[in-house]
Parts: sequence; C-alpha cells; structure tokens
Amino acid sequence: MQHVYKSIVVLLLSATASMSVYAQYKPMNINVSKDSAKSMNKSMDMGMSEEMKGKQAQAIQKYILQRDELSDQIRDEQNAGKKQTLMAEQLELIKAYEEKKRAMKKKMMKKRHQKMMGNKSMKM
Repeated sequence: MQHVYKSIVVLLLSATASMSVYAQYKPMNINVSKDSAKSMNKSMDMGMSEEMKGKQAQAIQKYILQRDELSDQIRDEQNAGKKQTLMAEQLELIKAYEEKKRAMKKKMMKKRHQKMMGNKSMKM
C-alpha cells in the first residue's frame, strides 16, 4: 500500500512539473519587420487607389443595408408565403455578393500570378 501512495505522489509531482515546463514553452514567432509588413499591406491592396477603396466600401455598405433591411422585413412579416419569398430574395442577394467577392478575388489572384511570373522571367 505504501508503494501505491508513493507512486501516486511521484505521478502527481511529475505531472505538475511537466505542466509547468509546457506552460513556459513558447513557439517561435517569425518577427516581421515594419518594412516587410508595409510591403505586405501594399501587396494586399493590389494597387487600389483611395477612390477605389471608397467605392468598394460604399458597395459593401449598400449590400449590408439591403441585407439588413430584408432581415427586418422577414422578422416583421406574418404571412409565411411572403416570409419565404423575402428569405429567397435575401438568399439571392447573399449569393450574388459572395459570387462577386469570389470573382474579384480570382481576378486579383490572376493579376498577382501574372505579376509574379513577370518578375520570375526578368530574373532568369
């Protein structure tokens, strides 16, 4: 019986010791300098002008307002048939917006790929 107690104590002590060692473990982070962070932000902007950013923000705002307006109408509607129609309309709005986002992302990725391929051919 004495051995069982000693084994339990050893097990508990080793568990707490290993937990404290694990708590001190910090994975290595890749330090990003300010210059490289700026270049990453620049590449993410894809050369968008302030005017383009403003137009994009307005388009997003318009979408959100339309979606929220439909949500309010759906919530307030008592007729089940009309509610389903509004939900279908909202779903189409969301699908159209998401498709537009995917198309824009695809276009930007294609543009980035062409830029990268142009840089590679210059280096070789």
